Amino acid sequence: MTDFSLNKDANNVGETHLNISIRKLNTAVRIGLDHITFLVGNPDWTTAPALVELFDSLSASIHYFLHARPTIQQMTLAFHVTPGTGDLHEKTLRLVNAEVLGDATFYGISLHQERSSVVIDKSLRYTDAAFVRLQRTFDGEMTFAEIAPVIYEDEVKTLHLLGITGVV
Repeated sequence: MTDFSLNKDANNVGETHLNISIRKLNTAVRIGLDHITFLVGNPDWTTAPALVELFDSLSASIHYFLHARPTIQQMTLAFHVTPGTGDLHEKTLRLVNAEVLGDATFYGISLHQERSSVVIDKSLRYTDAAFVRLQRTFDGEMTFAEIAPVIYEDEVKTLHLLGITGVV
């Protein structure tokens, strides 16, 4: 099932966007005045070929009808992860200075770079799990086929931060 909606909470025209949700792929696309945002929740990389086809054909259609390309594309990848037999307290403890922060059951972090950010937080949905959000901005000319490997590499690096190394 696919849902279409407009952002009703926009404060101005610049914040207005069309949201297209594709439930079968746990995916959404937000089309704004100067950007396209691809959102994939709890991704299964076996669906990558379908996502590449969907996002690239949607982008091509937008470019064709508007006779313009977006200024930027922003990719957000959000997922929950469990450490298997490991302990998230121990895995996140090594990422912070606990002497300054004090004791906690989980230590969340965020890393911000010029064109990307990584947020690792305690999952509110699943017990003993982390919630990860990866966000990266790309040039408007890039295809999703070019974007997907970069996001996948970001995911692998983030999982390695949590001590999860079985992903390559």
